[in-house]
Amino acid sequence: MSTHTTYNKKHCAIQHLPKINAIQIEWKGFSIAKDFQEACNFALDLMTKNKSSKLLVDNRNSKVVSQENQEWLANEWYEKAYKNGYRATAVIVSDNILNQMSIKNIEEKKSMLGLQSRHFSNTNEAISWLKSI
Repeated sequence: MSTHTTYNKKHCAIQHLPKINAIQIEWKGFSIAKDFQEACNFALDLMTKNKSSKLLVDNRNSKVVSQENQEWLANEWYEKAYKNGYRATAVIVSDNILNQMSIKNIEEKKSMLGLQSRHFSNTNEAISWLKSI
């Protein structure tokens, strides 16, 4: 699948996947709040620009999501993203147990807003699901 990387930093790469009109976020390691929020806001801007409602979040190389970042997502980003059309996330799960625990906490807020979210072990499964919705 051809992609165009539009954001590529040490902690994260973000690109638009035009064939499924989704935004892919690939997390790398740990992100401090400033970097995490910058990346999430960039992804939201890219979603809005492309009229996309879907995210493909690759956490395979991610570490724990800090409590500060979890709270920021729950209290600010998800509602703002929802108002801008965001509706679904396919998450490629990390083997890191701390990341898995972070994602579980984050998922609770998403479900309260009525956002769809599913977990996958590989990119192909995640893309197939995103195509189907």
